[in-house]
Amino acid sequence: MPGPARRSGRASRSLSPQTAPPVGLHTSSMLPTPWRGWLRAVPLVRHASTTPFYRPLPDPGVGWRADEVDEARRAARARHMRFSEEDAAELAQLQASLTELRHAQSARDAEQKRMAELIPRLAKSGAAPADLETHRHRARELRAELRALDKRVADAQARSLAVRSAWPNRMHADVPHGPESVSRIVTIRDARAEGFRAPLPTVDLPCTVAELAANEAMQAALPSDAQRDHIARAQALSHGTIDMISGITTTGPSWPYMLGTMALLEHALTQYALHVAVRHHFTPVCVPDVVKTDVAERCGFRPRDEAAAQTYFVDTQRDADAPALCLAGTAEIPLAALVAKNTYRVGDGTPNAGGDVTRHALPVKLVALGHAFRAEAGARGADTRGLYRIHQFTKAELFAVTTADASDAMLESLRRVQEEIVAGLGLLYRVLDMSSEELGASAYRKYDIEAWMPGRGAWGEICSASNCTDYQARRLAIKYKDGRQSHYAHTLNATAAAIPRLIVALLETYSGNKLVLPASLRPFWLGGAADPHVQWAELAPPSLPHAAPAPTPAGAATSPAPRDGARSDAPPPRSALARAQARLRALAQRTGADPAPLLVSFLLLHELTAIVPLVLLAVLLAVFGAGDALLRALHEAIARMWPAESSLLSDWVSRGRRMATRMCARCDALLPRESGAPGAAVWLTSLTAAYVAVKLLWPVRIAASLALAPATARLLQPLWRRLPGLRRRSVTP
Repeated sequence: MPGPARRSGRASRSLSPQTAPPVGLHTSSMLPTPWRGWLRAVPLVRHASTTPFYRPLPDPGVGWRADEVDEARRAARARHMRFSEEDAAELAQLQASLTELRHAQSARDAEQKRMAELIPRLAKSGAAPADLETHRHRARELRAELRALDKRVADAQARSLAVRSAWPNRMHADVPHGPESVSRIVTIRDARAEGFRAPLPTVDLPCTVAELAANEAMQAALPSDAQRDHIARAQALSHGTIDMISGITTTGPSWPYMLGTMALLEHALTQYALHVAVRHHFTPVCVPDVVKTDVAERCGFRPRDEAAAQTYFVDTQRDADAPALCLAGTAEIPLAALVAKNTYRVGDGTPNAGGDVTRHALPVKLVALGHAFRAEAGARGADTRGLYRIHQFTKAELFAVTTADASDAMLESLRRVQEEIVAGLGLLYRVLDMSSEELGASAYRKYDIEAWMPGRGAWGEICSASNCTDYQARRLAIKYKDGRQSHYAHTLNATAAAIPRLIVALLETYSGNKLVLPASLRPFWLGGAADPHVQWAELAPPSLPHAAPAPTPAGAATSPAPRDGARSDAPPPRSALARAQARLRALAQRTGADPAPLLVSFLLLHELTAIVPLVLLAVLLAVFGAGDALLRALHEAIARMWPAESSLLSDWVSRGRRMATRMCARCDALLPRESGAPGAAVWLTSLTAAYVAVKLLWPVRIAASLALAPATARLLQPLWRRLPGLRRRSVTP
């Protein structure tokens, strides 16, 4: 669930499957034959064993500046996290040691190169065997020393990276310093349906959480009733329930079952959240629930202390060299891994849609529906009753990759999408600019959205949005090119819908003899719009008396108001080159080929459809002596179509014939030929006629090249990706 979990000294849990999944599952059997590749699209199966361009995650850079240590120290103290001064001092020693080790490596590499040149030369010159053996022994010693140096360098790098990875991200200048009580409330909105809404007092915003809690008028106006508990509400329904007991037999406490209309409500909420996200040009993604622990750590999911682990580890009983696996705590982790190792280009305003995410342009916006697994160690109290804090839940996650100067604006955009989803569900909610102690290791700035839950008598977190800047990008090698220079991208994540907590808020907000739901869920209700078990509540426009002005991102320009009749969301005008690039990328996306091989294939086919027919037709015309007749027929046809230019064309043709006759007469005199063979004049006439005919077939050649280009590109694609500088990490067509 979003938000910090309660922790205790309980050790992390481990899930051991009865049967380990096959490690070497080969997918080549799913691939079509080469001939089928000409007729159908390339399969969407990507596997390390059949993907030559697969590369593991690179090590993040170990270089650091002295001021980074001070910055990390300030950020850790502001977050109330531990910062080891011993590790910071060790980092300087590690950096000096790495410098010395690399110098030693360079010296031994140079000596080894000299030995590799010297030993063959001595052997050819007849040197004494003892001298040769001495040099060979030294070469063996150099190899052993280099292996030892490589091991020491790797150990020093691993230790340096471990120290750096434990440092938190820097913080936005506007982040309040302190505990959750000093977090700023920037918005309070009442989107409840008529009949379930009561007037709320006006509040001056922004204010802190503590200040709002001390506002007696607001606390008195907020509905609070323990009888409206969501578990009691669900148990009162004959057509659906939340079973918290059976899960104890299956797995353990806090592993609930959802039955009947409660299960339908979960499906409706997921479809509704995905619908809103896709409408805002987020590309839907299906993600794995099992990830490598290394990827999770690179994303910043590290427990604040050793004993308070929230991660379920997966024991696959494989060899010791296999990477450690864990269950994903959020879809953010596999989404970040999806865009890892990629270098993006800056977008041109065209929304990205589907296809291979490596071909997208910044900003990249993804939405994934996945299961989140949280051990929630020690979370045993009032907050754990029912669905509020459980170990597995469905969650729709938004993820974005942007340029460095656009991440602040993207955070505000993600927040607006979240508010649209929450307001569409008819909830009373507030938006918080979270304090420093509530920021995770990766968050630069974070917004939380909390809904009022009358059964709990408290605000409960349902959404969060974080700007991670380049914290994850540096660890996952996510970059973009601005001209010829590469920069680390900025990543952001936001909860579109944490399903169980939304169910809690809906059940406790709306009461009645039936299941009362907002009408926004009606199109996504699998029981049908006329389900007799559901009463649909029409939502009124959200009440906005408690909204503070949204902060303007740093460096963002204020857009002028659109003229009457003008669309404010209209895309900016693009050049002809940009439009051509967009069409090429769209065609590549539809055909399953990369843009660059697709363009190269079209150009090759265009030339081949000219050269091959030209040669064949010229030979046929020369053998049958029909070249002159074809030219005469073409001349007469052109004269009938354009009579005004007929005289000028005839003059050109006559002049050309005279020049060609003189040149061909010289060739026939110089070059011997067999009796009856075509002369130079015949060959020249035939070649000219063939060239004209091929040019007249230009539309047919274009159509054939376009039709065959996708299949040809898919054949060239593996070779293209092996070429230096043209690998998959660069998506610039």
